[in-house]
Amino acid sequence: MIKAVIFDYDGVIVDSFAGVFLAYQKICQHFQIVCPENIEDFRKNYGYNYIECLTNLGVAEKDFDEAQKIYQEEIVKVNHKIFTDILEVIVELSNRYKLYLVSASHSTEVLPKIERLCLTEYFEQIYCGADQGIHKGIMMTNIIVENSYSPEEVISIGDRAIDYAASKQAGLKDENIILVTYGWGLDTSLVGEANIVDTPMEILNFIN
Repeated sequence: MIKAVIFDYDGVIVDSFAGVFLAYQKICQHFQIVCPENIEDFRKNYGYNYIECLTNLGVAEKDFDEAQKIYQEEIVKVNHKIFTDILEVIVELSNRYKLYLVSASHSTEVLPKIERLCLTEYFEQIYCGADQGIHKGIMMTNIIVENSYSPEEVISIGDRAIDYAASKQAGLKDENIILVTYGWGLDTSLVGEANIVDTPMEILNFIN
């Protein structure tokens, strides 16, 4: 029996990739390197995680920390739009399950925007890994252990292959992992037999 649902933030709840693109344009300007001209070309460059993205763009490894500081300064300025229907999904699921939010971003980015969107009350806890450099898989494992769940009692919802890897690290089977195609960009070749959905309402339909 399912007892808890763990949501990703970027690409599942908020449509943040346009803001990410703007932040990386600033990074490229700072280091005087060429940035893709449009968001779809940037999406192809982003890759598995920010390290791969910076590498693909041509940022030197010695400059990664500085690039991340620029990113953090820029991303907090953007008010992301919430995906259509995801609020309804969160509200309905919160009536039946414990909900958790796990993000690789900083709390200074996530918490004010979740509050602005009036979503805070629906989550038991909100975890932001970048504050202490904690991997998403560890945060998910902590949720399971601290609340005495078994992995079979938890469903995770993400939008990228890295979310799939974090879910597997936390012990979830593919049948308990939902990945959405409407987020940052999903490489389906890297996500085993996880459940793929195209819209927020399909999340609800699947869990139902």
